[in-house]
Amino acid sequence: MVDKIAEFVKRKRVIHDNVKTVEIKEVKIPWYKRPLEHGEFITRESKDGKLYVHHKEWSKRVWIGPYKTETETKEIIDSYVDASLKTPSLDKKTNSNVHSIIIEDESEFFK
Repeated sequence: MVDKIAEFVKRKRVIHDNVKTVEIKEVKIPWYKRPLEHGEFITRESKDGKLYVHHKEWSKRVWIGPYKTETETKEIIDSYVDASLKTPSLDKKTNSNVHSIIIEDESEFFK
């Protein structure tokens, strides 16, 4: 009887010793499919005094603008954040004041 118990315990140990660790990879959700935060956006002033907004996950050259005041840029950022909380994805333009621009050389364009 002791041998049967010992055999059972031995088999149970072997099963536990063969447990493998599964590596879980974090899946990054794109910016347009998740809630956004204000801190994900930056605002920069161009050499002509206009303001432009950029999200950290957009292409380095893609900005939106121009805007005349910080208030306007805050409203645009707020519209992105608010829309991201309401809909599952930002596949539609949420604000008519959003105009994208491609900036080839930031050092020539911004202050």
